[in-house]
Amino acid sequence: MTGRKKKQARLKQAYLITGSDETKVERAAHRLRERVVSDSGTDLNLDIFDASRDSAHTVIQAANTPPFCEGLRLVMVLHVGDWHKADKDIVSAFLAEPPGYCCLALVGRGLRKNEALYKAVKAAGEVLTFDAPRQSDLPAWVVEQARQRQLKMGAAEARRLISLAGSEQRAILSELDKLAAYKQGGSVGMDDIDAVCWSSTEVKTWDLTDALGARDRLATFRRLEELLADHTDPNAVFYSLANHLKRLSVVTEAGELGEDPARAAASLGMKPYPAKKLAGQSRRFTAEGLRRALAIFSELDADLKGRASLRPDMALELAVARVLDAVAA
Repeated sequence: MTGRKKKQARLKQAYLITGSDETKVERAAHRLRERVVSDSGTDLNLDIFDASRDSAHTVIQAANTPPFCEGLRLVMVLHVGDWHKADKDIVSAFLAEPPGYCCLALVGRGLRKNEALYKAVKAAGEVLTFDAPRQSDLPAWVVEQARQRQLKMGAAEARRLISLAGSEQRAILSELDKLAAYKQGGSVGMDDIDAVCWSSTEVKTWDLTDALGARDRLATFRRLEELLADHTDPNAVFYSLANHLKRLSVVTEAGELGEDPARAAASLGMKPYPAKKLAGQSRRFTAEGLRRALAIFSELDADLKGRASLRPDMALELAVARVLDAVAA
């Protein structure tokens, strides 16, 4: 006699799938999509939107559309933190009395617990939070991920891999997959890691933003030259630096207003270690100096989009030099 298949619990009408562990967030969102398709026997009851380009009105219109056949209609919104308050308010109002045939899933970071939309999701359904390991726990996580790939790795080797791949989990898993293919199981030594893995652009970009945060002119240009020598797109470097300057500006201004810089950094949705580092860097700057720096980068943005005749890499280097002068003034 075969055992009966365990009946699954009915899906709730709203979910927020969030957290710093992006791989688990993606896996949970994928499971939810697969569940709806399996229950209804069709993918016609699945609508996926992106908050960075789709308005709340478009999402709600889909959510109010009855499903085909049986089952629920799943309306999933990625990068929910990109919505402005007006969009969030529209969805909050919808969740006060959602139709029984719809499941609305919001995916991504950026919603704070005191926001109306966060509270509306929690009242109508469930918040699923998946947080990545803390920086201090990351080596143990790497060792476990290696074990799942039939690799034996010590803590020292795990730290070496992190130093090359960075702390972003996708990058680490990608390097572990390469090691698994290279070793075909067994122990992993330092030589194996150095033979297969290499320093990621992310790590080099962190080195660049750290140098800029330290106001170390020589190190800043050394790291910038390394990235450009690796054929990193100047536009990508620009956006990383611009984002770092914006965050520094927020935290520095908060500190000048008497607020705790560490708390201000954490409110930006950063992981604890980068937030602590940013708070420390902010003490080397003034809000006025960073406003001048951001104005320079605003001009650079226009130059990179075709306003200037300079090559993008040259325009970037000149702008970085001006930024370092601006924050030192």
